[in-house]
Amino acid sequence: MPLNSLPPEPGARPSKRALRHTAFAALRLAAGVAILAYLAKSGIVTLGGLATLIIAWPVTLAAIAVFLADILLMALRTSWLFRPLGMRLTVLRSMQLTLVSIFFSAFLPGAGGGDIVKLYYATKENEGRRTEVATVLVFDRAIGFFAMLILPFFFVPFFVPLIRTVPMLRGILILIAYMAAGLLATFLLFAFNQSIRGFLARESLPVPQWRKRACRVLETISTYGRSPGTLLGALALSLIANFSVIAITVLAVLALDPASLASKMYLVIPIGHIVNGLPLTPGGLGVGETAFNALFELTGLHGGAETLLCWRVWKAMVGLLGLVIYIRGMSRIVLASEPGSEEQLAS
Repeated sequence: MPLNSLPPEPGARPSKRALRHTAFAALRLAAGVAILAYLAKSGIVTLGGLATLIIAWPVTLAAIAVFLADILLMALRTSWLFRPLGMRLTVLRSMQLTLVSIFFSAFLPGAGGGDIVKLYYATKENEGRRTEVATVLVFDRAIGFFAMLILPFFFVPFFVPLIRTVPMLRGILILIAYMAAGLLATFLLFAFNQSIRGFLARESLPVPQWRKRACRVLETISTYGRSPGTLLGALALSLIANFSVIAITVLAVLALDPASLASKMYLVIPIGHIVNGLPLTPGGLGVGETAFNALFELTGLHGGAETLLCWRVWKAMVGLLGLVIYIRGMSRIVLASEPGSEEQLAS
């Protein structure tokens, strides 16, 4: 047995590493307790607001199950996107990372807080590859948002009369189409335009640090141009995951007011989630409710704000799993999948 695997002798002083590990664990636990105290004091989720969901507990259980399936799909997408770069992120680690991100985005102030936490945990032990890891995670987020942008157009053919009679809805769809086209054009420009990378990589001494990072970002994005299978697979996973978001929101309507269920919700709900996904307020809080309420009233529905609040409560329940993971701590997130890939990415 190796000497360093032997247990310490009784009375021996713990190593600095053990003390540091214990201190960090205590800090995480203290932070977790503080977060729970903040949630209880702020009244983000009150017992009164949960009463309806407790009564409709079968619907709540179904919604949580769909939420977990959605998280699994997102985790699988993130894991896939690391493969073309010669890096490995296991689905389990990706799911833990996603759950922690969901917790922070659901509860804590700060627009994009969950994404920042995700970037922190994924890059903190990947020195020399942080630019690539961060680029993949931002690109992963962009694919998810692009899938949500194009999702309403799957339902447009079924609601042409409604769109014709509601000019504002038609204008919103045109704006979303422009956003999706702009996001796609940006990707194509960065992935296939050699002149941009050539301009940044032109010889000059000394080479500015920002140009080095920009070249690595563009090279990472161009990798997906050479891996269309991974790209299309990630987009397909995103679409399925976003369909599950619609399903969860419909379940919220079922729990709150089953009589108000209508097929046109399938067109309205993804539009509302697009607005809710914009980083205007922490987690879209307030903006999302306003958008849902306006969209529901615009199309002859009601209860939009309450529906999204119900969705937030279920998201918060699932997000508490992320709090548990955060308190326990996470080990290294991204690993090289083959020898020499770390040196290649760091160069």
